[in-house]
Amino acid sequence: MYTSGGETCSVECYPKENYVIKQFKPRKPKYGWEVEPLRQTLDLCVQREIICLERLQNEKGFPKILDYNEKEKWIKMTWVGLPFTHFALTEREKYVEQVDPLIDSLEKHNIQVAYDFHIQWSKVIDKNGKSVRKTGYCKSMMMVKEYELSLIDFERAWPLGCEQEAIFNDTFKDSFALHDNNEFRRALKNTIRETIIEEPQQDYEIE
Repeated sequence: MYTSGGETCSVECYPKENYVIKQFKPRKPKYGWEVEPLRQTLDLCVQREIICLERLQNEKGFPKILDYNEKEKWIKMTWVGLPFTHFALTEREKYVEQVDPLIDSLEKHNIQVAYDFHIQWSKVIDKNGKSVRKTGYCKSMMMVKEYELSLIDFERAWPLGCEQEAIFNDTFKDSFALHDNNEFRRALKNTIRETIIEEPQQDYEIE
């Protein structure tokens, strides 16, 4: 077993048993907000993740829900691999080939995934003085089992048409103002090709 964490969760991973438990919780006090405005509330984070995973339950390349408790804010789902940024193998085009089918599945089920930072801090200036958008979430959403690629983390995704979207705040909605799945495909493929593997800062006990 090993653990990992994110903005609003801690995750216990059990590779041998093929499952993980994602526990949603407030951010540490040093960050100020318990939940950043983009995510709005922990309840919405949990609900968005559950809705997305239920829609994707029969699609390849996404975790499958095994159990959840919305009140206690945890989801048990299948383990889909190790972080791409540490464990991607050398033949990157084998991962690139899987990008279009993955995003096709998201489109099929009306799910928009946040692949870049919020517009107000996503613009950066390149070396030629040109304004470009920085795609910030692609690395963290990718998991790999050898050459099998999966996408995770849907707490920041927008399951279009869900009943909760009536209470999504403007900050969340504005973050999807320039959403474009063609740009998502390009960004994800480029991230796969260009990512330099980093040494993990923790032990991943998978045996």
